[in-house]
Amino acid sequence: MTTTGTTNFKERWRLSRHGLNWSDLPLDILEHVIGRLRWVDRIQIQAVCKAWSVPSTHVPAIDELPWAMKFRWYFASLSLIQGECRLLDPLFREYLVDQRSRGIDYQFFQSAIPSASSYGWVLFIVDFFYFDEKQEHLFLYSPFTTEVIKLPHFGEHVGYPVTGLVLNATSPKCTIFLLWSENGKIYIKLCSAGDCSWETFEFDGFHGLNHAVDAAYTNGVFYCVFEGGQLGAFNVELKVWTVLVDHCPLSEYSLSNAKLIVSGADLQLLSDSSSLELLKLDFTKMDWVYENDLNNRVLFIGDTSFSVPAVGETSVLANTIFAARGSFTHPRVRFYGSTSPTQSRLYRKCVEAASCTWSWIELPSCGIWRADDLIHAV
Repeated sequence: MTTTGTTNFKERWRLSRHGLNWSDLPLDILEHVIGRLRWVDRIQIQAVCKAWSVPSTHVPAIDELPWAMKFRWYFASLSLIQGECRLLDPLFREYLVDQRSRGIDYQFFQSAIPSASSYGWVLFIVDFFYFDEKQEHLFLYSPFTTEVIKLPHFGEHVGYPVTGLVLNATSPKCTIFLLWSENGKIYIKLCSAGDCSWETFEFDGFHGLNHAVDAAYTNGVFYCVFEGGQLGAFNVELKVWTVLVDHCPLSEYSLSNAKLIVSGADLQLLSDSSSLELLKLDFTKMDWVYENDLNNRVLFIGDTSFSVPAVGETSVLANTIFAARGSFTHPRVRFYGSTSPTQSRLYRKCVEAASCTWSWIELPSCGIWRADDLIHAV
């Protein structure tokens, strides 16, 4: 008998005598199993075996849709805040991921609202009705790890900034983006988790009141649309601001709560009107053109908006727009295409999610970055 054969025989004898130790599964087998699980199962797998709580950053996930997040905190007394965070998987059901009581040091939770999300983390900003220089203005929160990262104060300003958050699977280095227009100037601030201050930029802006409406990020550039119809772009690496488009076929009223969406290689603009006009940026002419179809994609509109290909089990959602409650003022669900979606269980669950959620959040396609990863990223 060969040495390999002898080793295999001894291993089989050991297992038959002592039973299989599931915590000792080879890493490649464990990753193969985890790679076939949805995130809700990955989150709960530790209850089965602690050694299985891999979520490794190089194990892709099979989830295709963003999740809905319900975030609610309230004063139980003058010195005690209670609240909860729930996630709704559009394919399955709702999960309570965070429920706790907090002392007065955490009162910023009570007055905070989600403003952007990226790769499993959510950027919260304090509602300016409750704005106080002594409390946190912005913080990051992960419903998957229930961790909080406080961000530097960004000082006084007038108006409500549009925000952006960028994080991905390849690096825990995140970028937080703020932009607002004031007194004929464009102000932009950048920082990362763990920074002690903001990097601030000032550019020539527009005459009169012309508030920033929404921002979206792709390929190293933050795009921002304004009530006056202008579209600007900020290159994060070069720190350069450029006005790409100075007009828009939509009315100012239709732009007041319009949404920018990155859809594959396209940049789209969804109007704030009952008809929900959809535009696409023609990068060759630097002009907006009307879109009459979602081209078998599904849009999730919220504080951060997502465009998802309707393939496989999500094909029943093709050409549908789901708008999250609390972040969009028009129809929660809207069909937008040449063929109507199938009224499936998945479709009904997404309708339910759109009607009850505060925000859509991006599911991390691989592992979950923890707070320590973001803070110490290089």
